[in-house]
Amino acid sequence: MSLLAPAALVLGLLAVPIILLYMLRLRRREQLISSTFLWRELVRDQAANAPWQRLRRNLLLLLQLLILAALVLALARPTLRVPGFGGGSIIVLLDASASMQATDSDAASRFEDARAETARLITGLSGDDRMTLIRVGQTPTVLAAASADRNTLRRALDAAAPENGPADWSAAFALAAGSMQGLDDPRTVIVSDGGLPENLPALPGDVGFAPVGRAGDNLALAAQAARPTAGGADLLVAVENPGPTARSGLLSLYVNDALYDSRRVDLGANEQTAQTWSLPPDAGVVEARLEPRDGAADYLAVDNRAWTLLEGNDLRRVLLVSEGNLFLERLFAILPGYELFRAAPDEAESVAAGDSFDLYVYDGVPLPAGPLKGSTLIFNPQPGVDGAEPPLRVTGTISDTTAVRIADSPLLANVDWRALNIAAAQQVDAPALQPIIEAAAGPLLLAGEVDGQRVAAFTFDLRASDLPLQIAFPVIMANITAWLSPGRVIAGDDILQPGATVPLIPDARAAAMTVTLPDGTVWEQATAGVGEPLLFSETQQTGIYRISLRDPSGETRAAGGFAVNFFDDNESRIMPVETLRFGQAEVSGGSEVGEGLRELWPWFLVAGLGVLLVEWWITYRRSLGRPTFRFR
Repeated sequence: MSLLAPAALVLGLLAVPIILLYMLRLRRREQLISSTFLWRELVRDQAANAPWQRLRRNLLLLLQLLILAALVLALARPTLRVPGFGGGSIIVLLDASASMQATDSDAASRFEDARAETARLITGLSGDDRMTLIRVGQTPTVLAAASADRNTLRRALDAAAPENGPADWSAAFALAAGSMQGLDDPRTVIVSDGGLPENLPALPGDVGFAPVGRAGDNLALAAQAARPTAGGADLLVAVENPGPTARSGLLSLYVNDALYDSRRVDLGANEQTAQTWSLPPDAGVVEARLEPRDGAADYLAVDNRAWTLLEGNDLRRVLLVSEGNLFLERLFAILPGYELFRAAPDEAESVAAGDSFDLYVYDGVPLPAGPLKGSTLIFNPQPGVDGAEPPLRVTGTISDTTAVRIADSPLLANVDWRALNIAAAQQVDAPALQPIIEAAAGPLLLAGEVDGQRVAAFTFDLRASDLPLQIAFPVIMANITAWLSPGRVIAGDDILQPGATVPLIPDARAAAMTVTLPDGTVWEQATAGVGEPLLFSETQQTGIYRISLRDPSGETRAAGGFAVNFFDDNESRIMPVETLRFGQAEVSGGSEVGEGLRELWPWFLVAGLGVLLVEWWITYRRSLGRPTFRFR
């Protein structure tokens, strides 16, 4: 046994004044007598005597010395060295992936078991030890860096929680390796149920593994997708059994919160099946629920529900005014969420007057007179624009179309413009629009707002360039059409995973955008201006997210929504592992690195308090049986 604070033993000298007080204590016995006259000489003699007396055996003195000894030893912090993960500089990688929510443990979840194991490591730290606590989620986070304060480490551990997504172990290993720089004999402990990728590099120093989890029984929804049809939509739901035994479950489909259909699914070990439905035309929110029906456990709940949002995602109506452009016609035919209507230049005005559209596309034709009726996309603008404030005027032709300046704009996300070739472009004057791509003599792409409507303009003819033949064409068109569709999610992928960042484009006339999370929490942010998307990253919850726009007057209107689903085959396979392999290393579960320290001061403190209670009880009992004598 060793002491972490041996200087506290000096407090043991307090035993000296306790013994002296007992030696100085005068012991008199009270007696009732008739007169004090005959006792005066005796009292005078006793007063003259020295107060020091021979120390006699005294139970209360012994108990008080024992109390002092227990308290002094508690302050000295005695410890025992035990086999464990502790010692020196230790880095703990705490798995916070979705599989750690499995409930096959004695605690509430595997993560609670991992938290308890980490708390044991914190308790085993000695005075010179330092611990770095890293939470390994989708973005690894250092909860506490090289700290010896157990309270700080415990508070950081208590604040940690698992996520609804996979863990980024590559980034976590890089973060751990960076934390070891300059440390002597660093040690790493991985607290996890497994599931680490195989291509991880080796870690410096010794590595230990504290496994959690006991079983792998689980049923999961692997995928869910809808495809619009003439009569509504077709829905596909994939169900899998990643566990080691055959399973049976009940797959229920809810449409607009009402039960639509239920089917029994039977799956062998590691087997997957797909079910399809034809949904009614009024289907808005579609939810699939999976429940076991064989009496066996389903230890992970986050993968048992999935959502598809059909309402609010109606097709955007696009009016294409052109003499004929096969590239644009094919683009809007394959671009999801858009319905194309074609009109010749001479009939465009009557078509636009008789119906409303979400997007107006003018290809090589003059713009109509008057203010713009909606979001507008222009290709190869032509002279003869008639209107009070036209968005642009053609002033000439550009032959040198090499781009000399490319703005940092979300419209150009994932677009490489350097390989583009353009024969010629129109030279335009557009004070209300901002150049996005410029040649030496004028802009090639502009965007901005005119009369409260968003406008984007390509100053060249698509057929006079190789843009439609480039991979950049569908990408830039998806970016621009999303920007021209206020309040829509920019991400073209309908399958959003927990933790995904969703760019949102608000209406230019809106003062703020709000997102209502599945649990009812409301996220709100003021709009940043035209062309600047709002990045929404609070997507850890699974379910339906509702988007709303708030006008400066305070009026709120719905602007669609999106669904976040947990589809992760690796995380749904919750069977724990006993051995980790990374680099050239193989670490078995329960392997211990070095020695840990177990502090004994709580036991000494409890013992001291127990002896104090005994001492109080003896004193109390003696006071009850003591006779009372008075002198008269």
